[in-house]
Amino acid sequence: MRFLKSILDFYIRSSLHVAVCFVALFVVFNYWNFNTIDVSIIGLIFCGVLIGYNLIKYAILVLKKESFRFKNRILILTSLASLIAIYLLINDNLWTVLMVLLAFSYSLLYAFPLFKHRNWRQIPIIKLITVAVSWIILICLIPLKSSYVDFAYAYGCDVTPVIDSVFYLYIIDMFQLFILIIALCIPFEIRDLKYDAVSLKTLPQLIGVLNTKIIGISICVIYIVIEYVQFGFLIDHEFLINYFIVVLVATAIWFSDKFKSDYYASFFVEAIPILWLGLYYLL
Repeated sequence: MRFLKSILDFYIRSSLHVAVCFVALFVVFNYWNFNTIDVSIIGLIFCGVLIGYNLIKYAILVLKKESFRFKNRILILTSLASLIAIYLLINDNLWTVLMVLLAFSYSLLYAFPLFKHRNWRQIPIIKLITVAVSWIILICLIPLKSSYVDFAYAYGCDVTPVIDSVFYLYIIDMFQLFILIIALCIPFEIRDLKYDAVSLKTLPQLIGVLNTKIIGISICVIYIVIEYVQFGFLIDHEFLINYFIVVLVATAIWFSDKFKSDYYASFFVEAIPILWLGLYYLL
């Protein structure tokens, strides 16, 4: 049992879990949007997320030569991911390189004190926005002109959306994803109350846990309202799955607290996109 727990801890701490979940969210978002998705873009997204999150979590510790659990294995894994990402970038185009650099710069600003000796994580509310923007860059912007993707926006349903323009539809989808990512981050904000210094002024520290939960659930409601305004309520497996997942996110937010095991947020809440993708393929 201890051996299995060690494997699970490495899987989470090495950012393998968040990378897998990120790829699942990438595929879910682009389920109808592209004719073809080359496995190379999946590999690039996976490696990019793993590198970015390990940079945020461990770069300063490495620079200070401090020890942390699974240090050598995480460094080896991150180095391999970096080599693979560089190879895939070389074979892609300038657009993808620029978008990756933009997302990477967000990671640097999040992790390192570059602005008045503070990083973006230490600026109230900016933390949530930074995470959401960097996820949007990787999920929504990179594939638009990547050599590995054939963009052909389509819903794959029998209902015509309120807006016919492909551009505006994609913008609306991006906004929905943006607010959903913020909602998904809220259980982590609440969990981190037991770790974060008061000076960080995170959302739960500023307005309290209950108000933070209300904001998170309100965001989920906004997501569903936007979906309903566009398409109405459809008895269709795709839309029912979407509604179920958003309700699940709202439920996860409501039951979040700083006393729960770290696995609640780091494993179960994080895995919601995997469930989302799994339901798509099952149904």
